[in-house]
Amino acid sequence: MKSSSQKRISRNLIFQNLFMVTRTYFYIIKTAFSKDDLDDKESKRWKKLSLIVLPIAILLLPILDILLLIFLPGLHLFKPLFKAGWKYGLISAIGVTLAVSVITQYVFFIYSYQFQAFNLFLADEPRTYIQVQVESTFIQASFNQYNSFDRIADIALNYINMSDRVLQRDLFFKRGTFTQTFDPITNETILPTIPLIGTEGKLRTYLVNNIAIGRAPENPFEILAVVSSDYYNHSSIRVNTSMNLYIPIAIVKDASLHVPDAYTTVNVTGIVFFDEISDYNVLGSDVGIPLEYILELDERAAAVTWWIQGAQILQSIAMTYGLATMNEDLFYDVTSIDAFQLEDEINTIKLIGIELKDWYLLMESYTQVRINSYLVDLLESFQNEYNLYQTFMYAFLSPIIALTIILTIYAANLVRKKRDQQLTILTERGTNRLEIGSYLSLESLIIGGVSLFFGVILGIPISALLTRSSGFLSFSNSTIPLQIDLSSVYVALMGSIGAILLIQIFNTLTLLKKRSIDDYGKVEKSLPSYYKYYVDIILIVFGIVIWIIYRMPGLVDYQDLTARSVGIPATILILFGSILFMQRLLPMFSKIIVRISSLLKADIVSLSVREIYRYQKSFARSSIILTLSFSLVVSSIVIPSTYQSYNTEGAYYDLGADIVIRGFPIDNTYLKGAVDELPEVDSSTIVRFVNLRDVQGDLAITYSVLTVNVSEYERTAYYRKDFANKPLGDLLNQLDHPMKVLGQKDELAVLNQDIGESISVTYRAYNESMRAIIGTPFFYENISVSVADKYEYWPVLVKELSLGNARSIFYHFVASIEFMDNVQLAPFDVIDYLFIKGNSSYALADVTEKVLALTGGMVTNVEDEIFVKPDSPRSSILFSAINSTLIMSFAINAIILALFASIQLIDKARELATMKAIGISTNQLLKYYLAVYIVLLLFTTIAGLIVGYITSTLLMGVLTINRSFPPYTMGFPVVQLLISLSALLVTAFIGAAIPTFSSSKEEIGTELRQSA
Repeated sequence: MKSSSQKRISRNLIFQNLFMVTRTYFYIIKTAFSKDDLDDKESKRWKKLSLIVLPIAILLLPILDILLLIFLPGLHLFKPLFKAGWKYGLISAIGVTLAVSVITQYVFFIYSYQFQAFNLFLADEPRTYIQVQVESTFIQASFNQYNSFDRIADIALNYINMSDRVLQRDLFFKRGTFTQTFDPITNETILPTIPLIGTEGKLRTYLVNNIAIGRAPENPFEILAVVSSDYYNHSSIRVNTSMNLYIPIAIVKDASLHVPDAYTTVNVTGIVFFDEISDYNVLGSDVGIPLEYILELDERAAAVTWWIQGAQILQSIAMTYGLATMNEDLFYDVTSIDAFQLEDEINTIKLIGIELKDWYLLMESYTQVRINSYLVDLLESFQNEYNLYQTFMYAFLSPIIALTIILTIYAANLVRKKRDQQLTILTERGTNRLEIGSYLSLESLIIGGVSLFFGVILGIPISALLTRSSGFLSFSNSTIPLQIDLSSVYVALMGSIGAILLIQIFNTLTLLKKRSIDDYGKVEKSLPSYYKYYVDIILIVFGIVIWIIYRMPGLVDYQDLTARSVGIPATILILFGSILFMQRLLPMFSKIIVRISSLLKADIVSLSVREIYRYQKSFARSSIILTLSFSLVVSSIVIPSTYQSYNTEGAYYDLGADIVIRGFPIDNTYLKGAVDELPEVDSSTIVRFVNLRDVQGDLAITYSVLTVNVSEYERTAYYRKDFANKPLGDLLNQLDHPMKVLGQKDELAVLNQDIGESISVTYRAYNESMRAIIGTPFFYENISVSVADKYEYWPVLVKELSLGNARSIFYHFVASIEFMDNVQLAPFDVIDYLFIKGNSSYALADVTEKVLALTGGMVTNVEDEIFVKPDSPRSSILFSAINSTLIMSFAINAIILALFASIQLIDKARELATMKAIGISTNQLLKYYLAVYIVLLLFTTIAGLIVGYITSTLLMGVLTINRSFPPYTMGFPVVQLLISLSALLVTAFIGAAIPTFSSSKEEIGTELRQSA
């Protein structure tokens, strides 16, 4: 025990240090201002030094005082205790280092993803502008109107101080028109859409600079034909030719061709191929925008001229009354968007839209103003993506962080017995708790500092590896390179320091308990104390209750909001509860192994495995972490496999086939035949979709009918066996009459209809000939369909069921394509598709390119619809969490058994020395000590498989909340599981074997000294 004089010396030393620091500072001040000549260079240097030292001294003096007060009382204990127990300090430092590396890698990855993935989203959506559309605007042949429109936007932006957020504004008007031309390829006259557009300013200059053939319009009724190459080849539109611009006066375009007031004639002076020119550059932005997006050339063509000439052309078509839609695009400065404040950015852009709409109403009394903010849609889409990312990260990060914290506590508990022995001896020799606490604090500071340094160093390469995640232990993604900036470093350091403080304070406080010499060498042979209170049962029950609440039918609409706050916590509770419960079986499992080994006369193995029952508490703690690690590995393999299958199946279900062309001209048999003749195409089939609507008071009934070619559909379309209780071919063969249909079984139950019964369908029909009779082409007609059979799911058709909706009801039928001959419908009520199955010998992207070059139009392949594709930002979302789990699990498994084996061997050094002394060989010792670890690994592997699969099933219920059609099926990738679990077992076994083998080679005297 320290004498009072030693305590006085400690206090005096503190004051001496403070005095020396203070005296040095005042000496600098005195030297700086004692010079007669204040302009002297030396005096200036002293003044600068004093200004630097002053703030440092103000900060350091109290910190130094606190540190001296904390650490000085136990400083005399540091050297002997640290020298004697440096191995235990190292074991604690490993756990803390892992915790820091986990925090660091996730912080750096999150920041890299948030910044760079946002830029990738911008690249996918080039329409980074806010668009104002004023419908039914009378267009005047005057620049005053053009300037007046533009001035409104300028005033609105200045009013809300947002003019610096908009880089450029472009104004143009647009009116839907079509023309009559000859297609030399198909050898027929066609009526393609080619809207009239009038513009000025930078957009005019851009078009003039990109004229491929001819010249710019200079006189009235002259236009530029802005077309795609394919559109040009399929028309007779050429330079120095004239063409008629018509407006549709009826649904059938032919009705306009013979009405003089419905068209005018213009002269084509130049051609611009918009698919062959460079992107339109916005002032102050490095990213170009394709012209087809700016002018919204969905029709793949436009008749473009300048504002005054365009107004004259528009007014010359009498039936337009000079009306068109005025468009103004305000190009937003996307570099000013803070990717970490998406909600504020979305609100800012929405505010601009609201103000624009209000000012158009205030200044010009325009009421038909529509704001199209594609940028808001982009930000909200990215926000949803990031929410999904957070869900994935939270689902896997939470158990990993918990695992790391448990590992840290576990590492501290491993050495606590020896530390308790050391501190008990010190306490008996008179050392007080202040001195012990001072020593432990100094040790914690050193361990924390070392762990912080090495944890950050370790976290950087791991986070760089995670950003390249593209698949299961695959790292070929280059879309999101690691990006480290001051903000991410600051967050990583603050998070790491906070974790270190919590861990080290906990460890220090638990070691400051009062001790008695009677506790020395006490061994607990039962399971940890929390089993007495049934903590495992409580966690499981509580988790199941929360999960049931989360999955209640009445809360289905809120599952996306409660996934992270309810669904995942419920899963984690069940996970940890199940793992704790499994440890109750560990003693029973060890007894079974002992009995089997005894029957096999494996006495050394039997003796070794008895240690599990003898030291239940120690082995249960190790088993908890190993089981959790194995279960996370199982989840990290099962979930991606299931989720990828879920993505692919969902994409096929939504699209219906490998490749789909929406709006395909089904009457063009030449074009379909050309598609079928492509060597890249295996087969194709026409599919038609229609909604037959009936409104009865407040009740709206919609009969959605998908009509298929019975002989071709099965070969081309996607259909899974579990979508119905019969093969697809058998279902289609029953559609032997145009009015026979296949019905969705749950909807038929609501209708109280069964197979063979008839259903009366009333719908709004269309026939142009009825206009002359009843004044409108629309009327209601009744038809009767017969139910041939039932199905449960049908791609493209059944996306949701409205069984509980009392006001809007949907019924889904499948019929033969001849069904369309028995109903009267407007052309816009029918959607025509061409389903295409690609030749498996060709890449689907190549097949799509060939089809698109031949047909044009809206061609989509299933790979474009898959949500998580390799080498994409979304693959980093999914697989970074997965691969991080795998990497950390490999490390933790090896470390756990290495630490456990090391401590066990140190604790049993005397026993080991005794066994050597009586002549037990090295091979027998290795068999004795490794057998117990093999049994422990066997148990934790089995438990991890069971718990991991249960956890995977629950997590998939959370991760698939966005869709329920088609239902997913849980995968079980046997090969990947075998490879991963085998690698984990080998890694863990090596971790246990190295210290065991090393200890077996030590001399008896060394082991006896370790046990002392």
